[in-house]
Amino acid sequence: MKIIARNTSYYPIAFLVVLLGYFIYAAAGAPLSDYANYYFGSQALLHGNYLQVYDTYSLNVMIAEKGFTRVFASCTPFPPFTSVVIAPFLLLPVVASKIVFNIFSATLFVWVLVRTIKYFSIPSRVVWFIPILFFIPLRNNIFFGQAYLLLFALLLEGFIAYKKGKPIAASLLWAIAIVFKVFPLLVLFFLLAKKQYKQAMYCFAACILLVTASVVLNTLASWQYYVFTIFPRANMGELNNSYIYLHQSALMLMKNLFVYDEVQNPQVLYNSLPLFITIMALFKGALLACCVGITLNKKTSSFIAFAAWIIASLLLSPNGSSYSLVLLLIPLLALGNSKPVYVYVGMALIFLICTIPIQALAQWPLLLKFPRLYLMLLFFVVLLLVARVRFPLKVGFVFWAVLLFADLPKLIAPKDDSTYLLKQKLPLLYEYTIKNNRLVYYYWDEKGSHETKTDYEVQTATTEDVYIKNNQLYYKDKQLTASPDRKQQVLLVNGTDIIYLSDKNRGFKFYALRRIPKPS
Repeated sequence: MKIIARNTSYYPIAFLVVLLGYFIYAAAGAPLSDYANYYFGSQALLHGNYLQVYDTYSLNVMIAEKGFTRVFASCTPFPPFTSVVIAPFLLLPVVASKIVFNIFSATLFVWVLVRTIKYFSIPSRVVWFIPILFFIPLRNNIFFGQAYLLLFALLLEGFIAYKKGKPIAASLLWAIAIVFKVFPLLVLFFLLAKKQYKQAMYCFAACILLVTASVVLNTLASWQYYVFTIFPRANMGELNNSYIYLHQSALMLMKNLFVYDEVQNPQVLYNSLPLFITIMALFKGALLACCVGITLNKKTSSFIAFAAWIIASLLLSPNGSSYSLVLLLIPLLALGNSKPVYVYVGMALIFLICTIPIQALAQWPLLLKFPRLYLMLLFFVVLLLVARVRFPLKVGFVFWAVLLFADLPKLIAPKDDSTYLLKQKLPLLYEYTIKNNRLVYYYWDEKGSHETKTDYEVQTATTEDVYIKNNQLYYKDKQLTASPDRKQQVLLVNGTDIIYLSDKNRGFKFYALRRIPKPS
């Protein structure tokens, strides 16, 4: 039943509109930043060049050839459907395109926000604080040219349509969000937990329909490549730096604690892949079980339940960001009509989540580097208190068992005997060669290509007897590796070491130099 809206002041919305307008104006002269990922990646995807899109070096070379400098793009997290969303904005030059995209996203964001305030009778004491609490996420969405204002509108407008008994509209809006960013897939779990099976089927069918449309525009091969090659790596947080604390996710914290890497993460608390997998399965299972408990509680509003799944999707994501935090506005609005103590605690937590300068914590001890993660978990606990839910132990155990079983292949994978050739952190390395008996490598950044001469001496080098087949190294007819990392440019040097480029524990095709001793 529709909630009767009471008189609500829209003066804070006017303040929000002015703030967003200022951001759009100021961002017009800012660097392209993340919008380059959307724009140039979508161009290449629509031309069928998906291999170039998901190869960061090749994508940046293409951008440089178009005459753009000081740009470093990476499309690893983006499914092919991204190009369908961005396609209308490709009719304009990239600078104008970013401005129009920001105007469109901000307008849709404000329109849906106003509709939500009216429909759910959100008190003005909450609305007034929106521009203050979300100042940084709003600013970064506009300056970076990110799409989370648009995502907010899709998710919340879909929920309003769901509440109004419009299953087709809700399914289409949610499906766009899912195939655009993937992590809103938990909306389907929300519907299943609510036992809204017909609505879930509509939403799933809408996803299939949108993917089919994307296949026509982007080819089936692009989706196969994304689903089976790119997504598994991105889902493990392997974008560029696979251990970066800036993402503020549980995955990154646990990797830093329990997954050893001799260059990127040499000082682990305890090196144990089984322990890492077990703890992550427990974390995910507990989070999902709590969401199910909230959803099944008949005394809990569906808005609170929906908001819980939104927070869970952010907590489960391996790669957090400042601009994605604008989605926390959904649970804040859901708390709007709760007891004032919950509202004010929620606002205080959101303010800290959005404003703590994460970059300034680089030299802090590891466990103190993740305040955003801890505060988001506390915010999730606030929703649990509002819903007055007991932890559903059986449901949690089922989720934990399923997640643990899904990760079992990682535990039985063959041991990788390779080691780093260069014991230092490297940027986007894409090639190496031998010059004057020295190893020389080439890397790419926002300034273009660079050459670096190393101290590694090379007396002899040959490609005889060593080769790569099916992404694995071979010496003569003996297979030396059985690992999923991408490999290229293998060489036998000094008669003892087999060296090659590998992206193990790094972003997809963010290569490092590794070596394996030549078999006896």
